Amino acid sequence: MKKGFKYGAAATAIGVLLSGPAAAQAARPWTDNGGPSKVQDERRAPVHATPMRTSPTAYEFGETLARLEGRELEITFLAEIIPHHQAAIVMSELELERGESPNIRTQAENIIANQRHQIEQFTRWLDEWYGLTPEEAADEAPEEAQREMAALERETEQMIEELRETPEGPRFDVAFVKRMIPHHQAGIIEFLEPQSRAPHAQLRVAATSGIVNQESQVADFRTWLSGRK
Repeated sequence: MKKGFKYGAAATAIGVLLSGPAAAQAARPWTDNGGPSKVQDERRAPVHATPMRTSPTAYEFGETLARLEGRELEITFLAEIIPHHQAAIVMSELELERGESPNIRTQAENIIANQRHQIEQFTRWLDEWYGLTPEEAADEAPEEAQREMAALERETEQMIEELRETPEGPRFDVAFVKRMIPHHQAGIIEFLEPQSRAPHAQLRVAATSGIVNQESQVADFRTWLSGRK
């Protein structure tokens, strides 16, 4: 294997981020069948777009974390959030290569800096507190969490592949933002339990910081999308 907050409460906590245009996405799957056809649709669509839907698997993983305590909670969370952040860095690096908007490119630079910092922290803490690498922590996670982490990884890989198939320029900016919003929202869900219940105070503080940073960027991304004409 690579690499109490219930579903209803988690949905309420990020509900403000899911209001407005995103609400219309609730009826559609998180990803469409056939990555290339999605990219072709985005080439033809108006530049204005609404975000993709947050992965239902992220909510399931949040429910799983809510059932864990102590060491098991921390290592399971850290085993997931590290590759989650790594994927955000890959997506942001693609934005820097292919995007055009100075605003969105600056956001991508901030994501890379913030999430590299947290990856370093989280990897060090796993070693210092539990003598584990992220891969070893994932192997020790409950089976249900492992299944959910594998599903989240597959979904994220599809998002990254769709971005790689998207041509550079303004439409890449839109495609990036459409995917980064739900990716950040999944991260917010994952941060909720360690923010309130992690045994280590350092992790509670880092989780709070992660939520604040990602909520701020989601708000900025939504404002930017809403301004596309």
